[in-house]
Amino acid sequence: MGAGTTKRSGAEYREARENLEKYNYKVDYIISHCCSSETQREMSLRRTYEKNMLTDFFDEIKSKCEFEKWYFGHYHRNEEVSDREIVLYERIVEL
Repeated sequence: MGAGTTKRSGAEYREARENLEKYNYKVDYIISHCCSSETQREMSLRRTYEKNMLTDFFDEIKSKCEFEKWYFGHYHRNEEVSDREIVLYERIVEL
């Protein structure tokens, strides 16, 4: 099964939404393994990344959430996709 397709995903997504709602969708940082489908499209100059349930969920989070930075890995590259979205592979950042 691919990322975000397990039976417990629905409960995990609900929990994430509930936690973000407690803080009115305002956080300093988001740290995740992968990123939103929209961000994947922005990074796909050299390679096309397949979207899935989790990356689509992150689209929702990205559209609703106020955040300073979103750090993610998975894509095996170091790149500032935007001023707020950073993919990390062999780089370490201090928060």
